[in-house]
Amino acid sequence: MAQEQYLLPNSWIKKFPLLQNLIWPVEGLILRLLLWAIRTVSVERAYNVAVRFCKILEPLAPFTPKLQSNLAVAFPEKPTQETQQLARTGCANIGRAVVDLVLAERIWEERENRIEFVVQDGVKLVESPGRPAVLVTAHVGAWQISSFVAAQYKLSVTSVYAPEYNPYLRKHVNRLRAALPCRFILKKGCMRELITTLKQGNVVGFTPDLRLDGGELIPFFGVDTPSNTTAARMALRYGCDLLPVRAERLPNCRFRITVYRSIQPDDPNAPIELQAKQMTQKQLALFESWIRETPDQWLCVGPRWGKDAYASRKNEAGIA
Repeated sequence: MAQEQYLLPNSWIKKFPLLQNLIWPVEGLILRLLLWAIRTVSVERAYNVAVRFCKILEPLAPFTPKLQSNLAVAFPEKPTQETQQLARTGCANIGRAVVDLVLAERIWEERENRIEFVVQDGVKLVESPGRPAVLVTAHVGAWQISSFVAAQYKLSVTSVYAPEYNPYLRKHVNRLRAALPCRFILKKGCMRELITTLKQGNVVGFTPDLRLDGGELIPFFGVDTPSNTTAARMALRYGCDLLPVRAERLPNCRFRITVYRSIQPDDPNAPIELQAKQMTQKQLALFESWIRETPDQWLCVGPRWGKDAYASRKNEAGIA
């Protein structure tokens, strides 16, 4: 979910490039202040503080229109006013996502009261440590908390991440990420290390719900969009399970982490690329069902579809 900047639209930076040199230190300072405020209070209070903080920053941040555009395409039946309100709530949920990361160690320490683990029937991974697998999740709910399956079931998990563009944020976010029970590797040039991980009988993790230019065209909310099939292709190539993992927010700062049954291709005898496409379509359909349940918790702040999809939705809604 890394962004070039969080407080100004990209269009402003393109017109006035020097603004980036000014805004990056400001973002770093704001993050340090937020981290201090979160760490000095209880878990419950921390979530309230972060939400209020995001509501104050919302007029500056470009997230709300981006979230609203994606929600408008995903839910064409919803009136503009409703998708705008969902987007505003989504902007506040970015604050909750920050707290998930900052207080990850405390949440884990209090797991008896905060985390409920659910494993669907037929999932062999948690019964057989040392079995390779590919885990996938989406930017919905408390997705970062899903990494706790590694600690709960004694799994060695290597996950892929994209670094922050802002150097003033990068060191802080990397330090926070290190508290999660996974080994994180850079997205760029990660394939060799992921292959080695699977060959060693360990687990790799992806968050492949975002648009991938050059990817396979696969329907998402009924609209074809370039999608990432890497997770499915790796599971097929190395003969391991493709397991979706979802972390849901529950009342009173609690969470439910569910490990779903392995996604299988429709035709196991089809060419591997077709099998991967079939599996990715099922994966995206599952992600779509999560988003439909909690649309305000879908934190997709980048373009998910092509320009035509957004233009069509604006025309239907009568938006200039």
